[in-house]
Amino acid sequence: MTMLLALLAKAFIGALLGLIISTTGVGGGVLILPVLIWLFGMDMLTAVATANLMSMLMKISSTGVHFRLGNIPLKRSLIILSIMLPSTLIASYGITLLASVDAWHQYVQFSINVLIVLAIVLSLLIFCTQLFHPTVLISDESVKTEIPITRFILPGVAAGITIGATGVGGGVVMLPVLTKYAGMNIKQAIGTSVFVTMLLSGASALAYGQGGYTDLHLALILSLGSILSIPFAKYLLKNISERAFQLITFAFILCSAVTMLYRLLASH
Repeated sequence: MTMLLALLAKAFIGALLGLIISTTGVGGGVLILPVLIWLFGMDMLTAVATANLMSMLMKISSTGVHFRLGNIPLKRSLIILSIMLPSTLIASYGITLLASVDAWHQYVQFSINVLIVLAIVLSLLIFCTQLFHPTVLISDESVKTEIPITRFILPGVAAGITIGATGVGGGVVMLPVLTKYAGMNIKQAIGTSVFVTMLLSGASALAYGQGGYTDLHLALILSLGSILSIPFAKYLLKNISERAFQLITFAFILCSAVTMLYRLLASH
């Protein structure tokens, strides 16, 4: 009975995480990492590895929802993926190699904490700008004619490194970069973020998995629980305005910033 209740509790947590990931694009590092660290007692490397796998699994169904809603410009998304994938893989394998050296293990964990906090703070600054200057969120037509994809290269490479090294991806890194440098409106940015980070997280999870850091059992249970939230997520995506999504996303990122900053200060 106790095992069944524990399993149901994990499924419920997975459902809540899946709902937030599907509707806001915020996920892997921002929400899953604090949950794995505080609720399940993982160290930072194991949490990052497991979060990457969960992010990939949870975003498979979410990607399908966004494709059906027309939120993913496929050609542009694939170009963005090709820019980010190499740096994500280099960062992931680099972290696992450094962490395998006993003398570097503690420094790697601390560095990951610092990178996560810096990524969240940068994201908050960009989102503040967008909230007070909503004209930066432009239309599909502007995306095709006014915003060259070359503007995305350097921010995309930096975002790929951050995702590979920390597991922070969807809302914290990708959404601001996509709206500011790829010229997407917020719903396109959420859809593209879910799709691209699903694949990037899968690549990163492969690297961390080879290092033996991933908790496969917990990742599968929480990811299966996330499927329960799909109908409600689809309803929200159809009925909530872009401005509301901006405010909701900003609120989640702010909460995560406070949580991870507290952990960084407590562990120092």
